[in-house]
Amino acid sequence: MTGLLKEAIVAGGGEGEFCTFRHVVVGGTQETIGAMLAEVAARNHGVAPMAGGDPVVTRARRRWRQMFYPQLAARTRGIAAYFGVDPDDDTVESSTLGFGFAGAGCSVAWIPPDRAAGRQGLLSRNFDFTTQTMAELLGGQPTPADAAMAAEPYVIESYPSDGHATLLMCLFDLASGAFDGINDAGLVVALAADDQSGGAEPCFTPQAGLAEHEICRFLLETCATVDDAIEALRMTKQYYDFVPCHYLVADPGGRSFVWEHGVTYNGEHVVWSDEAQVMTNHLLWRYPLSAELPAEAGNGWTFDRARRLGAALAAPGGLDAEQLKRRHACVRILEPGLPVRTLWHNIYDTGAGTMEISLHLADAPTGERRTPYLTFGLDTGDR
Repeated sequence: MTGLLKEAIVAGGGEGEFCTFRHVVVGGTQETIGAMLAEVAARNHGVAPMAGGDPVVTRARRRWRQMFYPQLAARTRGIAAYFGVDPDDDTVESSTLGFGFAGAGCSVAWIPPDRAAGRQGLLSRNFDFTTQTMAELLGGQPTPADAAMAAEPYVIESYPSDGHATLLMCLFDLASGAFDGINDAGLVVALAADDQSGGAEPCFTPQAGLAEHEICRFLLETCATVDDAIEALRMTKQYYDFVPCHYLVADPGGRSFVWEHGVTYNGEHVVWSDEAQVMTNHLLWRYPLSAELPAEAGNGWTFDRARRLGAALAAPGGLDAEQLKRRHACVRILEPGLPVRTLWHNIYDTGAGTMEISLHLADAPTGERRTPYLTFGLDTGDR
């Protein structure tokens, strides 16, 4: 597979609809993929190369990519080539194709094969995020040209000539970002914001290593199993641009873990499970059992959502995708007047390599309007 194979609006985009949901399929060398993603970002979002900050940091980022993330290093060369800039120019940042703003509250559930009706692991996630523009979030008034920050999600299928094929949900950065996804080995990863760590010190500018929105894609492009992923995370420098996050990682063998940092981001914690695992927006290493959760609702109802979702998934019997959709809906955000919605719910099937997804379109007098579930899948038969 070579070049940009497909770009299409597959849902939304109509008058009064919140999102415009695009499906992009790319293939070839990572340099080719980088150039194609740059074309998409420039055409749809007016993205252009960013001026670099401290040239020492820009150079350190480039050297880090070359050593630890060659896939992104190659994509960066393709991005630079598309925009006609020198990939080694320390005054230009070519490794991002950013738009909007990052950070999200979510719920994620892993159903191992022995709990799934089809005997194939399922990962289910609600992506809960503001429906506001950046100006509104900062307390200002939006202009007619302002779009909601999360109004243009992408599902990206990528078929590199070497390395793992991936199916990713992207917002905010087409070059290296992903909020959840699956690869051709059946590894699945999803992030959620950590709303519990105090004294957060976001960088707001790129650093050497991986920012919070880059970790899912890094793992999916470089790892095949949870054991690969934990080793990669142990070796990788990590920071956060905007908000600390934690990550649920699982593979078709049924094992899963949640990767977290300490409240000061100085320690690393791994919460393993061979059973169903639920992650919302509090640190699991502090409350590994649902019975240990504080009685209050928690910031963003994180404790309440964990209790409700955990109880819904604990009912006896095997779960299929349709049952999982209904049970995960118990924590969908629908409160009137609240500028937050479950912008998408998706389910990954680790055996089939597929994703089903439904997206928020609008609030109506008769209730929320969402898309039907759309199905996407990796096609690796002719690679």
